Amino acid sequence: MHSQVCFFIVFVTNEVVDVTMLHNDRRTMESRAQWIATLVSQDESIQTNTTKNMLVQFAKEQKMQISVYDKKRQLVFSTKNEEQRMLEGTKQLVVSEHSLAYIKQLPSTHAQAGYLKLIGNKSSIVGLNLLYCFFVAAGVALLLYRDYLVRTYVRPIRFATRMAENLLEGSYNMIAPDRVKRESILHLNLAMNRISESIHDLKHSYNRQRASMATLTENIGNGLILIDGVGRINYVNQTFKDSFQTNASYWELADYHEVITYDSVKHMIDEVYTTKATLARQLQLNVGIERKYYDVSCAPILNKHNKVRGIVVVFHDITTIKKLEKMRKDFVANVSHELKTPVTSLIGFTETLLDGAREDKELEDQFLHIMLHEGQRLQSLIKDLLELSKIEREHFNLEFAKLSLKQLIESVLLIFKERAKEKTIDLRFEPGDEGIIDGDAFRIRQIMINLITNAIAYTPEGGKVSISIHEREDEVDVVITDTGIGIEKDKIPRIFERFYRIDKARSRDSGGTGLGLAIVKHLVEAHEGRIHVESEPGHGSSFTITFKKNSVQPQPNAG
Repeated sequence: MHSQVCFFIVFVTNEVVDVTMLHNDRRTMESRAQWIATLVSQDESIQTNTTKNMLVQFAKEQKMQISVYDKKRQLVFSTKNEEQRMLEGTKQLVVSEHSLAYIKQLPSTHAQAGYLKLIGNKSSIVGLNLLYCFFVAAGVALLLYRDYLVRTYVRPIRFATRMAENLLEGSYNMIAPDRVKRESILHLNLAMNRISESIHDLKHSYNRQRASMATLTENIGNGLILIDGVGRINYVNQTFKDSFQTNASYWELADYHEVITYDSVKHMIDEVYTTKATLARQLQLNVGIERKYYDVSCAPILNKHNKVRGIVVVFHDITTIKKLEKMRKDFVANVSHELKTPVTSLIGFTETLLDGAREDKELEDQFLHIMLHEGQRLQSLIKDLLELSKIEREHFNLEFAKLSLKQLIESVLLIFKERAKEKTIDLRFEPGDEGIIDGDAFRIRQIMINLITNAIAYTPEGGKVSISIHEREDEVDVVITDTGIGIEKDKIPRIFERFYRIDKARSRDSGGTGLGLAIVKHLVEAHEGRIHVESEPGHGSSFTITFKKNSVQPQPNAG
């Protein structure tokens, strides 16, 4: 396509130059003919030596032929002998392949009337044409060279530029050709392809790491806030939103002073901006109506010039740990108190006996009974502590077997008949259903003993304690109801805590250790069961224990 355009331009240019040069040649010939005509008209005869010499010299200098004809077109003079004797035609300008002829009619008023004919070589007249042709050829060559440069260099560079722009926009579909003649362009294309592959791999790696980081920060288990160098919040993870019960979506790009409501946290962040040091503190923060405890750490992100680029704030919820610490302290205090009371009694009565009370046989007998009672309390306490410790161990095992709750409860009630009779308590068992489950008979027996013991202990004389069994589709409920003193609603969640007593005096008088319901709760959960309490002060309590039904179908009898 480009070569056709070039040839067309050459053709048009050549035609234009030819016409222009022909016009210039005509003017040149007219000018020379006018000068010769003037010279000839000055002499009456063209045959004078002076005129002839001048014409010959002029023709030689101009590399042309001069001929003069009379009115009858007969040759009068010529600078060359081979000129024709008769003038044929009077056309003013005659162009042949190699020469150019110009004929001028001399006026009749001249001394030499007739015709003047000038003939010159075309090459000598159109020399300028060759110069124009040279420039045209040079222009065509430049166009062709430009086309070569465009195809060889410019187009590949433009392609590389577009490819680079696409890479910046995140598009990696363009591939530079690897079959080109120029080695330099080949190296460029190969380099661009390597850059494209590298950027694609880097972006893929970046996206993968970003997704991993997002997963990590969202599921780290701690609240996380990222703040930039000017105090704007850039990121808040989901754990923080859940822990502080806030959406926090409007926090991003907001100043932390405006959205964080805890002054203690803001003071920590301010201090980190000032000192550029990592801080860690335990803070008590109110979340809604709940009071929570957090390990809050603030760490600066510094650049190479030791300037703060941002701050990472981490909130580790230690509320459960604090509660466990309190429970541990309470447990130690309660154990110490529970151990101290019987031990103090034993020591006191022993000292009294050693001081002479043994002489009074009645008093000695009374003291010994009290010491026995306190010793039994101490033994029960140690036994329950060991039992609870065993149950709470990670590898506590139960011996599951198919059993009937009805039969088990009937055997347990035999223990309490005399005790219920002493307090005139109506102890009733209304099984309703058999209650076949998979369970550890010894541990379920322990559950029933503890619950029935409490029911009788907290029920006044003349009261009633009833036990019933109710089967449902997949579960069995055992309900133990009493008409005792009842439990206030806000205290129900605490009755399963170690050493917690509703009526401390009554519990100690009955020989209770304060660990019975804690043991019950752990044993029920070990059976994957549930325990539910309903109670009203002065109207008694109802404990419902739910077990899963027996999953083993009974085998048909053989034969």
